[in-house]
Amino acid sequence: MKQDYMSRLARTARWYLPPAEASVVLEDYQEIVQGRSEEVLRRDVGTPKDAVGRIVEIKAYQRWLAVFASLAACVALPMVIAHNNRYWRPLIAPAYIGFLCLGTILSLWWFRRNGRREGPLSRGVLLLLALILLGMAWVWLYAGLVLTESWELLGIVSALIPPQGVHLTLTAGSFAIGLAGIFGLVMARLGDRRWQAVYVLGLSGDLLSLSFWLLLCSMNMDPSVPGWQTPFLLQYAAITLLGLIGTGVSLC
Repeated sequence: MKQDYMSRLARTARWYLPPAEASVVLEDYQEIVQGRSEEVLRRDVGTPKDAVGRIVEIKAYQRWLAVFASLAACVALPMVIAHNNRYWRPLIAPAYIGFLCLGTILSLWWFRRNGRREGPLSRGVLLLLALILLGMAWVWLYAGLVLTESWELLGIVSALIPPQGVHLTLTAGSFAIGLAGIFGLVMARLGDRRWQAVYVLGLSGDLLSLSFWLLLCSMNMDPSVPGWQTPFLLQYAAITLLGLIGTGVSLC
């Protein structure tokens, strides 16, 4: 169903303007829009983007775009690093932790200052958080079998899901979780700032999936070396713990 003029105006205003300014603009336009057809509004006021564009503060909007680009890059760049790991391998673990810390801290700082909290928590937030947690649980399940050297159980899993299927679920799952995180970022701007929790957990889940995928693609699993699992376990635990803490704070 095609959205009416006011709905599109609300979405446009909330994207281009800070929450307080967007609310004032929408209140002012409520009377103007009332009782007019879309053809008349387009003739007298212009498109929603035209209406908002007349009052948008360019520097403030550019600051938001810079923050959005930085937060989105925290999701996208790890994928680039993962697929070029022969060049980045020594830096992957600290880089991934750095991306998670940067994305979490920057998003918390921005949306605490420039976001708004609206009533009860959306079911959409809870649903996406649950789906991301399920994806992370799958990674931990398979990683646990690898890190504990449970080769017999891995053989059973491999009989049900071939190695190619595991790699596919990790790569596709990482991409889907990353997209969910970006969606949460957009929704935190357009609506309730607590959608930011989806971004933080999505970033964490994305990094967890990529980290384990890189282990499976590497030659670093050597059961003859005592404690070979420790660096990977610490990395996965740090990514998961930081993501859960950031998600909890985002929901407050």
